[in-house]
Amino acid sequence: MSIHLGLEIPLSYLQGKINESLNQDLFKEEGIDLGNGLFADVDLKKNGSLSLAATDEGKLLVGLPVYLDGKVKLEKRIFGQKISSAIPFQENLSPQISFIPQINSDYSFGIEELDILSWGKSLQYDLLGFNIDFEPLVKKKMIGLMEDQLLTGSLKSVDIKSIANNFWSTFGKPRYLDNGLSASYLYSHPEKIAIQDEFTKDQKLMLNIGLEGEILRQTDRPLATQLAALPPVTKEIVEGNDFNLTLPIYIGFEEMAALLEEQLKDSLIKVDKQTNLLPTKFSLGHFGERTMITMEFIGKRVGKKDLNGTFYLAGKPVFDAQSQAVVLDDVDFKLVTKSFLANTTNWMKRRKILKAIQKKAIFPVGEQLEKARATLLKESQVELSLFAISLESPEIFIDGIYPSTTGLDIYVRAVAGVNTQWNP
Repeated sequence: MSIHLGLEIPLSYLQGKINESLNQDLFKEEGIDLGNGLFADVDLKKNGSLSLAATDEGKLLVGLPVYLDGKVKLEKRIFGQKISSAIPFQENLSPQISFIPQINSDYSFGIEELDILSWGKSLQYDLLGFNIDFEPLVKKKMIGLMEDQLLTGSLKSVDIKSIANNFWSTFGKPRYLDNGLSASYLYSHPEKIAIQDEFTKDQKLMLNIGLEGEILRQTDRPLATQLAALPPVTKEIVEGNDFNLTLPIYIGFEEMAALLEEQLKDSLIKVDKQTNLLPTKFSLGHFGERTMITMEFIGKRVGKKDLNGTFYLAGKPVFDAQSQAVVLDDVDFKLVTKSFLANTTNWMKRRKILKAIQKKAIFPVGEQLEKARATLLKESQVELSLFAISLESPEIFIDGIYPSTTGLDIYVRAVAGVNTQWNP
């Protein structure tokens, strides 16, 4: 099972989320010790809306107009007397902040290389005869503030894990499949999730997500402990918008033999005017790449004694599109009996037996294919956080049939394109 999603998130959405969560009062602190008897009160307020833009270097650039209001106080004792003085200062600043968003292995967002490129003007002042540089103090506060706002506001609103989990569970949740001959549960086991993120020239965050896993089959309903969580994220190139799902359908040899017995047991197979075969027991088994049908029979001859014998038919199981069934192709056969039909002159009579068995050795799967197609179409419209996702032109076909020691593993494959629509 593999799913590739290309999700486009407008930067204007992230910008709006930051502005929604950003308070008017950014930070306020009093009595900051600057040394040499100098203390400062600083009050930083938002003075407009934040802007967000992508750069050609793959970074995000944040612009946030702020108003810096404060005062510097001098407190000293000279000859035993306390001298106190204060000078206010106010500035309108336009800091430019850059950073690189990083997707962590636990699906959370991180921030790398966050830096303040400029303030719009100098933060160095000559106050009370002292040269005071407020940039280190304000920069430290601003960086901490922006990290908190970005991680808890805008970036957190893009819940990648929820998107991946919801889409995966829609098509990979446990399902009970009854093909008319045998029944089993199918469930998904995710093995890998890869994400590639980049910014486009039209100011969008492009998240390319690739999920890979396997559909497992078992007779009993899977326990909650058997349903694996999504694996950690890996960073690599992911391309395409496509859906590829392979379902393992199983038909047991015992059930196939029972179907043949139901159709042929107690039914006479006419060989010639004097001879009929009465099938008594069928069994199926694994024979290399082929499936072996063993038919035990009684040969009934007019005016002669009945003879017991065994007819072996080995063929490669294939899907016949016209009958929508599994049939045997490239058939070899062998007749084992003491004398009955044993010589080569009776070749045509043995061919009659072969054709009689082949005519009934048809195991229909068309109904199951139609059920799979209907289920896929029904669930092809998926509403996820921020996105509406639908499958385009889904196709379902038999991808392969392989004999095992106990039955046939039939792999049904579904492929489709994936259409994603921004739906906040």
